Amino acid sequence: MNIVTLDLETYFGSDYTLSKMTTEAYVRDPRFEALGCGIRWLDGQTYWCPGDKFAEHIGKVDWSDIAILCHHAHFDGLILSHHYGVKPHAWLDTLSMARLLLGNHLSVGLGALSAHYGLAAKTVPYELFKGRRWSELSLGVQQAVADGALRDVALTWEIFNKLIVDFPPEELAVVDATIRLFTEPTLVGDVEALGKVWTDEAQKKREIIASLGTDAASLQSPDKFAALLRAEGVEPEIKAGKNGSIFAFAKTDQFMKDLLEDENDRVRTLAEARLGVRSTIDQTRAERLGFMAGRGALPVYLGYAAAHTTRWGGGDKLNWQNFRRAGGIRRAIQAPDGHQIIKADKSQVECRFLNMVAEQWDVIQRFANKEDPYVGIASKAYGRPITRADETERGTGKQLELSCGYGAGAETIVRTAAKGTYGPPVRIELATGLQWRDLYRATHPEVVNLWRAAGRVISNLAGGRPSDWNVVRVETGRLILPNGCPMLYPDLNYFDDLETGEQYWRYRNRKGWAKLYGAKLVENLIQGLARIDMSQTLLRIRARLPEAKLVNLEHDAAYYVVSNKDVERAKEVVYEEFCRAPAWLPDIPLDCEVHVGERYG
Repeated sequence: MNIVTLDLETYFGSDYTLSKMTTEAYVRDPRFEALGCGIRWLDGQTYWCPGDKFAEHIGKVDWSDIAILCHHAHFDGLILSHHYGVKPHAWLDTLSMARLLLGNHLSVGLGALSAHYGLAAKTVPYELFKGRRWSELSLGVQQAVADGALRDVALTWEIFNKLIVDFPPEELAVVDATIRLFTEPTLVGDVEALGKVWTDEAQKKREIIASLGTDAASLQSPDKFAALLRAEGVEPEIKAGKNGSIFAFAKTDQFMKDLLEDENDRVRTLAEARLGVRSTIDQTRAERLGFMAGRGALPVYLGYAAAHTTRWGGGDKLNWQNFRRAGGIRRAIQAPDGHQIIKADKSQVECRFLNMVAEQWDVIQRFANKEDPYVGIASKAYGRPITRADETERGTGKQLELSCGYGAGAETIVRTAAKGTYGPPVRIELATGLQWRDLYRATHPEVVNLWRAAGRVISNLAGGRPSDWNVVRVETGRLILPNGCPMLYPDLNYFDDLETGEQYWRYRNRKGWAKLYGAKLVENLIQGLARIDMSQTLLRIRARLPEAKLVNLEHDAAYYVVSNKDVERAKEVVYEEFCRAPAWLPDIPLDCEVHVGERYG
């Protein structure tokens, strides 16, 4: 592979800086200036190219068979694409590679990686050129900037050579595809429609607050706020506090974060009002997308291996993976003229992988027969035959089949049912939640056995002999997924909590420590397998259908833009590949839904 390593140094100031702006806004801002670029060329020689000569210099290069290596290629890549029209054969990114191999609990900035590997420190003198254009810098400062960029280029190359030893080869193409979502944007924003989303949300919020019949004091009272939620069919979540159990109403609690994303307008507005949110999350997103659309096509920033399970995560202050289905934002995003958007969504993929790995053959047979996977357990839960027409009851079956496979307890079942995540909200007592928990476990004995087996695997993860477990390899501190991707469990240890008397396995994550137990390890395993299945699906489609442009990913769904003339063939290829079983689990029955339209929604 022909690799050129680049490090661009750019102008920045107090109000024009990545600490206050998104990467997209910074790169496309009229104030943008490339001071210059440190380059490691194919022959291994490094040199500095000043910004005023950079366009001419790189314009002479045929990039069709050259891979560009950067640290944080989203940034350098958007600059090269937007300002210079550079689209290389492949993108290589040490930040992405390090996140997979070292974990998301560590800093993977270039300076941190240099320290991790015992390499020289960064030397770019940012404080000396802040707020100053290249022409305003002294020759001494210019030389220091150039030297610092060349040091960064050398560090990036050295780090790449350390990471590539253990990096799964096929994942290089996955990194490349992830970078191109951002550096080669395709989707178009309808500015007028996005503006309407903003004004409609503002008006809706005013009307709902007026209709709540409450005041600020009531919203701030935990008990009164809990009563308002219950009136909307939402059971408040409880957490441990310093002096006993309290409601999970802090802005950092996942329960409140979920309320801010709730499909119910009143529930969402209650949460916003409680937290003092001046604008709704849809307003914020519509505003950001509207300004972005005014600057060009919409770059989609996804962080490669951002999640512990190696799945993608959002980035650049906009998470493209969780736009609300009921919001207007999806309808305000569209394909360019003469093109259509194809959305393919893997059907019940985690449930299928869970039951296949567990060898719960009766459930797998229902999937193979293309039977409704939810009415059977729903019928047992309600003690009468349930059909697809029974929306509420079937929603319960969907909840039990999809959410109980990871060891959900009675309280979680009660809360999930009340939220209406899988269908219309259902209010049940704790006793019913307990019955439904036991029903799932009684009808899925092999899944329960898989949790138990996973509990025994944890000790091997903590330092036992390497061993095979189903389709993964167990090594100290990591599971090796079928394509070689590691799922990391750093500092895994058995913890004795002297304050509570509780004992449990735990590992380090970005928030501190996370508990690990059998059902949780199964959840991690299944989500990791689903991610590998998805990425391998994307690579097969890329090879068979190069004319289809991947434009976004949403967990188990992918979006493509294709020309009108290619739509029918593209639909067929995408459907075939989304339903194809992976080579490492060849008998699993997979299915998907494919939709086509001019708009993202």
